[in-house]
This record gives sequence, C-alpha cells and structure tokens, in this order.
Amino acid sequence: MTGGTYPRDHHPRSAPAPDVATMTSTAEVFAAMKEAVAGEGGQALQRKFKGTATFAVGEKLYSLDLSSPSSCDVIEGDAFDGKADLVLTCSEEVMGKMIRKEVQPQQAFMKGMLKIKGKMNLAMKLTAVLEATRKKLPSSKM
Repeated sequence: MTGGTYPRDHHPRSAPAPDVATMTSTAEVFAAMKEAVAGEGGQALQRKFKGTATFAVGEKLYSLDLSSPSSCDVIEGDAFDGKADLVLTCSEEVMGKMIRKEVQPQQAFMKGMLKIKGKMNLAMKLTAVLEATRKKLPSSKM
C-alpha cells in the first residue's frame, strides 16, 4: 500500500438491504388477520380463542374480537377501550418475526420482545391466530 490507499477489501461491508417486495407491513398482517377471522375459519378460531385482544404494534393499535361467533373481526384502534381480555405489545419488527416464524410468541415473551397483559391462557392460543393469518398472506410476503 502506497500513498495512503486501502485495498478494496478494507472497507467494512454492510448487510444487504432487505428486499422491500418481500417485507410484510403491519397493516398487511392485520388485513390478513381480518380475512383469517372471517367466515367459517373465524368461527373455528373463535371456538379456540374465545376472547378479545388488543395488539399495540409500534405506534398502532389493532383489536381482535373472537369473543362470540357473530363478532369475529379485526379493526384498527382500541375497540375495547382498554378492557380487552389480552393486550400484546411489541415492535413492528417482532410482529414480522412472529409472522415469518423466526420467533414463536412464547419465545418473544420470554426474551422480553413481547409484553403481555391479561389472560395468559389466551396468549397461549395466539399461535393458532398467527398461523391462520400466515395462510392469508401471499407467499411472496413471507
């Protein structure tokens, strides 16, 4: 090396940028969840879940109502005025990891990545809701 030049390899390499086309937004996840809880699929989930949940993901709130067969729905905002059976708080990144199966909800909770308030028995049933949601997302988004 002469003249203060560096070999080509000297510069640190940054991680490759994520492929934006394959990333799933939080809005897309909850739109897929809304589709998953509609109709017969939602009634089957309702029989398993039997409750309400509010998801605080990043700066947004989403409400999941599986309290009765006629109420299966997901809406943006807190539909339960802070009185949901279960409140889940995580970052958008963690929600994406749970959807992509990079981390299970139980693991995220144990690692402090997911905060849970309310009925723990409903939290244990969250995997079924996420699995149904995954099936409604385009495979290119996974």
